[in-house]
Amino acid sequence: MSSSSRVAVELPPGWVQVWFRMSGGPATGCGMGAEALAPDRVRLQSAPWAALNAAKGDIFHVQRGTDGQLWAQEKLEASGFCAIRVMLAPDGPLGPFKPPVDTILDKFTVLGITGSGMFGLAVIDVPPDADLYLVRELLDTGERDGWWDYDELCVTEAWKAATLP
Repeated sequence: MSSSSRVAVELPPGWVQVWFRMSGGPATGCGMGAEALAPDRVRLQSAPWAALNAAKGDIFHVQRGTDGQLWAQEKLEASGFCAIRVMLAPDGPLGPFKPPVDTILDKFTVLGITGSGMFGLAVIDVPPDADLYLVRELLDTGERDGWWDYDELCVTEAWKAATLP
């Protein structure tokens, strides 16, 4: 979908639709609702599924583009959350279930991790106070056992330091 073919989304009061630029595919942008803090600042309530360096709670400077949409520019404040995209293996032992995203998210609930997604793809929002070692262990075990693949969209220094032995 091009950035000009958008679907209208009803947002809660005080929220705006913000877009993150994408490259390498047919889509030019990934849109999501965010809390408006000022005309040029927003706070993300969850991590976007296709943007790097953006996580739940991060504050971004936004600017209105020539298309009339608000586009994320630079991160002004990091929340400390990590954002990890998890893609269910279609032929793996966890799928295909209905709805497949719950199959992914249910694995992380016991660790206090939440997220969202659709069609076998989820982004988990890893809070700064989570046991990062256990989260990484679950991600790596799931990948090794053929449950999913995952990408680190936005990670902290603490995440990088929580390496497996």
